[in-house]
Amino acid sequence: MTTDRPRLAFWFRYGPAEHAELFHAIPEIVAALDREVEVHYFGFRSSKPIPEAIRAHAVIHNLPWRVDRQNQGDKWRKSLLWILLLPWLGLWCRALRIRAVYLDETVPLSAGLARIFFGRRVAFSVVDFFTDIYLGGSSLTRVVARAVKALDLAVWRRLPLIFTRAQATRTFLAAHGVRADRVHAVYDPCDFDLFHPVDRAAARQRYGFGPADIVLVHHGILHPNKGNDRILQALAAQRAELPAVRYLLIGDGPDMARLRELARTLAIEDRVVFTGWLPQCEDVNQALNACDIGLVMRVGHESDNFHMTGALIHAMAVGLPILAARLGGVSEVVREGDAGLLFDPSDMAEFGAKLRQLSADPALRARCGARALALARDLFAMDRVTQATVAPLLDLVRS
Repeated sequence: MTTDRPRLAFWFRYGPAEHAELFHAIPEIVAALDREVEVHYFGFRSSKPIPEAIRAHAVIHNLPWRVDRQNQGDKWRKSLLWILLLPWLGLWCRALRIRAVYLDETVPLSAGLARIFFGRRVAFSVVDFFTDIYLGGSSLTRVVARAVKALDLAVWRRLPLIFTRAQATRTFLAAHGVRADRVHAVYDPCDFDLFHPVDRAAARQRYGFGPADIVLVHHGILHPNKGNDRILQALAAQRAELPAVRYLLIGDGPDMARLRELARTLAIEDRVVFTGWLPQCEDVNQALNACDIGLVMRVGHESDNFHMTGALIHAMAVGLPILAARLGGVSEVVREGDAGLLFDPSDMAEFGAKLRQLSADPALRARCGARALALARDLFAMDRVTQATVAPLLDLVRS
C-alpha cells in the first residue's frame, strides 16, 4: 500500500487481533481512516487471526514476538520489551514519513518516548494507571509510581490529542493541567453480534444453575485490584440470608489460586464457579446469559474511576441488571435504580444490602436489565464510537 495520502500509525503491544478483541471498534476505525489516510499498524504478532477490515485497510508491521495475555510473567516481560522498542518504533515511523502516531493504551512512559523519538503529533489513550495498580505494594514502589505518574502527566499536558474512556478521566486530567479541548471522552464500544441476549434457560443448564438460583457474574482478568476477595467474604457472611445466590467468575489471572483457596476456606466452594479463560467471545456471551446480575467491582483506587470496564459493557449488552461499585466512570452510565444499583467498594455491608434488594425483586431486575440493554445499544454503539474516534485523529493528521 503506497499512496500520496498522509500516513497515520497505530502502536499497540498485543497486535491487531487482540486490539480488536479489547476495543471492538478498531477494525471499523481503521477502515474509516483508510478513506482519508494511509494507516500503518505496529505491534507484536497476534496469536489470533487479524480481522479482515484491519488486514485490508492497513499496512501491518509485525514485531517478531507474541504476548501470552494469560501468562502474567510473559505480559510483564513483553511490556518491558515494548517500552524498550518504542524509541526504535519512533525512528522507524519518521523514516516512513508517518504524520501522526496513536497509542491506544496507557503504558507508563510510552507517550514521552513517542514524543522524543517520533515527534509532537502523538495521540494517546488514558485509561489504566498501571503504576497505581501494580506498584502500590510497598513504600518504595509507591515512590516509583508517583515519580512515573508525575513524568507521564508532564508529557500528557503537551500532547495534542488524548482519548479517555470516561468523562471522569477528562475531569481528572483538566484538574492536572491538561487542556480540556484536547481530551475526548469516548466510551468503549460493544460488538452486539458477539454480546447479546440468548436463550437463558439453555445457558443456565450448561453451568448447572437451577431456576431458583440467583447468579451473580463478573468477568475479566482476576487481579487483586478487582476486589473479588471482598465479594467472596461478603457472600460467605450472607450465605444464610441469600441461600439461592451463586457467583460465576469468568476469566483467569494472578489472583485465581488465592480466590480458589479463599472460597475453600470460607466453605462456599459449592456457591462459586470458576470458569477459567473461555476460548471465544461467544462462550463468554453464553456464560453471561446464564446469570441474573452483572457485577462491576474494583477496590477503589483513584484510577478505578477512569474505567468503562468490559465487565460492565458486556453485562449490559446481554440485558443484565448491574450491581456496581460507585466509581466515577461507571456512575456516568449506571445510575441508582435505573440500569442497576451502586455500592461503595469499601463497604461490603452496602454491597450485601443492594444484592439482597436485587435478589428479592424479579421485577426490579427485569426493569434494570431492560434499561441496561437500551443504554448499551446507545452509548456503546460501534458507529458512534468510530465517528468520535476518527474525526479527532484526522484533525491531528491534518494539523
